[in-house]
Amino acid sequence: MSDAPTIGWILLDLVRTIVILLPAMTANTFAPFTGGGTPVDLGRSRKDGRRYLGDGKTWRGFIGGSACATLLGLVLLLALHFLGITSIRHSFWGPYPVNMLLIGMMAVGSLVGDMIGSFIKRALKRPRGTRTPLLDQWDYLIGTVIFIVPFFPWWYGTLIADHHWISMILFFGCAWLAHTIANRIGYWIGVKKEPW
Repeated sequence: MSDAPTIGWILLDLVRTIVILLPAMTANTFAPFTGGGTPVDLGRSRKDGRRYLGDGKTWRGFIGGSACATLLGLVLLLALHFLGITSIRHSFWGPYPVNMLLIGMMAVGSLVGDMIGSFIKRALKRPRGTRTPLLDQWDYLIGTVIFIVPFFPWWYGTLIADHHWISMILFFGCAWLAHTIANRIGYWIGVKKEPW
């Protein structure tokens, strides 16, 4: 797109960006509903007694959150196909079968990013549940980028190039708002111990 984008184009592209990144955005939301049991760090601690991740990051939550977010992405892939918006072979997530792999990697990468954030917070001696700006809101997106960009460099053209960067900037605002609302709901219904 060479001409300046219209407001309508930007809004439609923002919706497209949200749909593309929804598996990454929702993995962390699903994890508390499927969590519990054995912690990912197996209860191990550093020499000073601080846990590597803590009891809040469990294998069941990691696997369940990844699986649910991947399933959501695959449902979106099929829905867009049957609605005639895109096809399974040429989707928002790329060509088949790469698109199916990419959806799964986004979900896993999101939760890995969340665990990296927890690891950093523990290393900084932040108690579990303490609010940590930036890490609380963006760790999952950082993990997603780490997982997809090295393996799918052509995504630059999908999400950044040719005026798509405008939608990405707006997306960060929407992602922050969605993250805040989801965490508050999780806190109110009792699946999260903190509202952030």
